[in-house]
Amino acid sequence: MTAPPEARAERFVRELAELKIPDPAAARATLWLRLGGLLMAAGLVLGALAFPLAHATDNSLAQGDALAIGLGGIAAAVVGGALFLRYSLTGFLRFWLARQSYDLDRLGERLTPPAPAPQGEPRHAVTPHTGPAPR
Repeated sequence: MTAPPEARAERFVRELAELKIPDPAAARATLWLRLGGLLMAAGLVLGALAFPLAHATDNSLAQGDALAIGLGGIAAAVVGGALFLRYSLTGFLRFWLARQSYDLDRLGERLTPPAPAPQGEPRHAVTPHTGPAPR
Protein backbone atom coordinates (compact mmCIF):
# COMPACT_ATOMS: atom_id res chain seq x y z
CA MET A 1 0.00 0.00 0.00
CA THR A 2 1.41 3.38 -0.95
CA ALA A 3 1.60 6.34 1.39
CA PRO A 4 -0.55 9.40 0.72
CA PRO A 5 1.14 12.04 -1.49
CA GLU A 6 1.43 14.54 1.36
CA ALA A 7 3.42 12.12 3.51
CA ARG A 8 5.69 11.23 0.60
CA ALA A 9 6.32 14.89 -0.19
CA GLU A 10 7.08 15.67 3.46
CA ARG A 11 9.49 12.75 3.61
CA PHE A 12 11.23 13.93 0.43
CA VAL A 13 11.67 17.44 1.87
CA ARG A 14 12.98 16.02 5.15
CA GLU A 15 15.49 13.73 3.41
CA LEU A 16 16.56 16.57 1.14
CA ALA A 17 17.31 18.68 4.21
CA GLU A 18 19.33 15.79 5.67
CA LEU A 19 21.46 15.64 2.51
CA LYS A 20 22.39 19.30 3.08
CA ILE A 21 22.06 20.17 -0.59
CA PRO A 22 22.37 23.93 -0.93
CA ASP A 23 19.45 25.82 -2.32
CA PRO A 24 20.01 26.65 -6.01
CA ALA A 25 18.65 30.15 -5.39
CA ALA A 26 21.61 30.96 -3.14
CA ALA A 27 23.13 34.41 -3.54
CA ARG A 28 26.42 33.27 -5.08
CA ALA A 29 24.83 31.09 -7.76
CA THR A 30 22.35 33.85 -8.58
CA LEU A 31 25.21 36.34 -8.87
CA TRP A 32 27.11 34.14 -11.34
CA LEU A 33 23.95 33.44 -13.30
CA ARG A 34 23.20 37.15 -13.66
CA LEU A 35 26.83 37.92 -14.46
CA GLY A 36 26.72 35.34 -17.26
CA GLY A 37 23.56 36.90 -18.70
CA LEU A 38 25.09 40.37 -18.43
CA LEU A 39 28.28 39.24 -20.19
CA MET A 40 26.26 37.68 -23.01
CA ALA A 41 24.31 40.90 -23.51
CA ALA A 42 27.43 43.06 -23.28
CA GLY A 43 29.20 40.84 -25.81
CA LEU A 44 26.36 41.21 -28.28
CA VAL A 45 26.32 44.98 -27.82
CA LEU A 46 30.09 45.25 -28.25
CA GLY A 47 29.99 43.08 -31.35
CA ALA A 48 27.20 45.17 -32.83
CA LEU A 49 29.00 48.44 -32.08
CA ALA A 50 32.34 47.25 -33.48
CA PHE A 51 30.98 46.69 -36.98
CA PRO A 52 30.01 50.31 -37.75
CA LEU A 53 33.17 51.57 -36.01
CA ALA A 54 35.36 49.43 -38.26
CA HIS A 55 33.53 50.49 -41.45
CA ALA A 56 33.18 54.19 -40.65
CA THR A 57 36.85 55.06 -41.19
CA ASP A 58 39.72 54.44 -43.58
CA ASN A 59 42.27 54.71 -40.77
CA SER A 60 43.72 51.24 -40.21
CA LEU A 61 44.55 52.01 -36.57
CA ALA A 62 40.91 52.85 -35.79
CA GLN A 63 39.77 49.76 -37.65
CA GLY A 64 42.18 47.63 -35.61
CA ASP A 65 40.74 49.09 -32.40
CA ALA A 66 37.21 48.35 -33.58
CA LEU A 67 38.19 44.76 -34.44
CA ALA A 68 39.71 44.34 -30.96
CA ILE A 69 36.47 45.61 -29.43
CA GLY A 70 34.49 43.17 -31.59
CA LEU A 71 36.70 40.21 -30.60
CA GLY A 72 36.41 41.22 -26.95
CA GLY A 73 32.65 41.23 -27.37
CA ILE A 74 32.71 37.75 -28.86
CA ALA A 75 34.87 36.48 -25.99
CA ALA A 76 32.56 38.10 -23.43
CA ALA A 77 29.50 36.52 -25.08
CA VAL A 78 31.10 33.04 -25.08
CA VAL A 79 32.22 33.27 -21.44
CA GLY A 80 28.86 34.71 -20.41
CA GLY A 81 27.02 31.93 -22.23
CA ALA A 82 29.14 29.29 -20.50
CA LEU A 83 28.54 30.85 -17.08
CA PHE A 84 24.83 31.18 -17.69
CA LEU A 85 24.51 27.61 -18.92
CA ARG A 86 26.56 26.18 -16.07
CA TYR A 87 24.66 27.90 -13.26
CA SER A 88 21.22 27.48 -14.80
CA LEU A 89 21.74 23.73 -15.27
CA THR A 90 23.35 23.26 -11.86
CA GLY A 91 20.18 24.06 -9.95
CA PHE A 92 18.07 21.79 -12.11
CA LEU A 93 20.49 18.86 -12.11
CA ARG A 94 21.10 19.09 -8.35
CA PHE A 95 17.43 18.56 -7.57
CA TRP A 96 17.03 16.02 -10.38
CA LEU A 97 19.81 13.94 -8.81
CA ALA A 98 18.26 14.25 -5.36
CA ARG A 99 14.91 13.16 -6.78
CA GLN A 100 16.50 10.17 -8.53
CA SER A 101 18.21 9.17 -5.28
CA TYR A 102 14.93 9.42 -3.41
CA ASP A 103 13.05 7.37 -6.01
CA LEU A 104 15.73 4.67 -6.04
CA ASP A 105 15.59 4.51 -2.25
CA ARG A 106 11.83 4.06 -2.38
CA LEU A 107 12.21 1.35 -5.03
CA GLY A 108 14.76 -0.43 -2.86
CA GLU A 109 12.38 -0.34 0.08
CA ARG A 110 9.63 -1.90 -2.03
CA LEU A 111 11.84 -4.62 -3.49
CA THR A 112 13.58 -5.79 -0.33
CA PRO A 113 11.79 -8.60 1.50
CA PRO A 114 10.34 -7.74 4.89
CA ALA A 115 12.50 -8.54 7.88
CA PRO A 116 11.68 -11.81 9.66
CA ALA A 117 9.26 -11.45 12.56
CA PRO A 118 10.81 -11.70 16.02
CA GLN A 119 10.16 -14.85 18.07
CA GLY A 120 6.70 -15.01 19.55
CA GLU A 121 4.96 -12.83 16.95
CA PRO A 122 2.73 -14.52 14.38
CA ARG A 123 3.77 -14.30 10.76
CA HIS A 124 1.25 -13.13 8.21
CA ALA A 125 0.09 -15.93 5.97
CA VAL A 126 0.62 -15.50 2.25
CA THR A 127 -2.54 -16.18 0.29
CA PRO A 128 -2.06 -18.75 -2.47
CA HIS A 129 -2.79 -17.96 -6.10
CA THR A 130 -6.49 -18.60 -6.71
CA GLY A 131 -6.58 -18.19 -10.47
CA PRO A 132 -6.73 -20.98 -13.04
CA ALA A 133 -3.86 -23.44 -13.06
CA PRO A 134 -1.15 -22.75 -15.66
CA ARG A 135 -0.98 -25.16 -18.58
